[in-house]
Amino acid sequence: MTTGTRFLSLAGLSAGVVATVVAGSPAAGQALNDPFAARKSGKDWQVTLGVGGAVRPAYEGGDTYVVTPIPYLNVVWRDTVALDPTGLSAYWRFDRLQVGGGVTYSLGRNQSGGVFEPGNWRLRGLGDIPGAVGARGFVNYNLGPARLGVTATKFLMDGNSGLLVDTSIEVPWRIDDRFMVAGRAFATWADSSYTQTYFGVTSLQSINSGYSTYGASAGIKNFGFELRALYQFAPNWTFSVSSRISQLGSIAADSPISASDTAFMVISTVGYRF
Repeated sequence: MTTGTRFLSLAGLSAGVVATVVAGSPAAGQALNDPFAARKSGKDWQVTLGVGGAVRPAYEGGDTYVVTPIPYLNVVWRDTVALDPTGLSAYWRFDRLQVGGGVTYSLGRNQSGGVFEPGNWRLRGLGDIPGAVGARGFVNYNLGPARLGVTATKFLMDGNSGLLVDTSIEVPWRIDDRFMVAGRAFATWADSSYTQTYFGVTSLQSINSGYSTYGASAGIKNFGFELRALYQFAPNWTFSVSSRISQLGSIAADSPISASDTAFMVISTVGYRF
């Protein structure tokens, strides 16, 4: 595998960890190894271990921030099956096209929050949202210097059974053999089941929490931009920094539990590829 491919693999890994830890939902796009690698390493197994930390909103729509430690594991078998922070995926390549599917997991939301669980005191009286397994399918296409991705994820738990459709466009830029940056724009559509679960307020929840009732319909949940930088400071060792800004769509922003329409996130990681 080339140096550039290793960079892109870790870039995707950082993005997946952020999506999983910060939002409790799968990353928009592909399995976390580079979907458009021009060359393969010749090894059946590729394993990356790492550790890092993130500064993230306490919950989506919250105006307070917490620091979260991030351990991660990324395992790829024969460039066909990947186990990473977004879940387990199988995928196939057809020239510039990558098609795949698999299972993922949503952390849900806790009224009191936690180190890894989204939530804080503003959510008291709304009840917890259970964690849920999700089935997903994804398509990625390499269009010149840009990478286009679409992922559909359906969660499968009572109380957390919404549908998300993530779209993204990413442009990586390799400055030299040891340093690269990448910019990614994204948008996420959610069905009414998802938006009502995370942003709606029922009559009972209104009584328990003091918020006014709110019925959330399907629509754009959020959109934003992410910038990542990666540097290989030693053989097999890479340091990455990622910053992200996102804006809630009007359906989520109008919810009485949304204290802030804009969210910021910063994550840094150190990874070792075996």
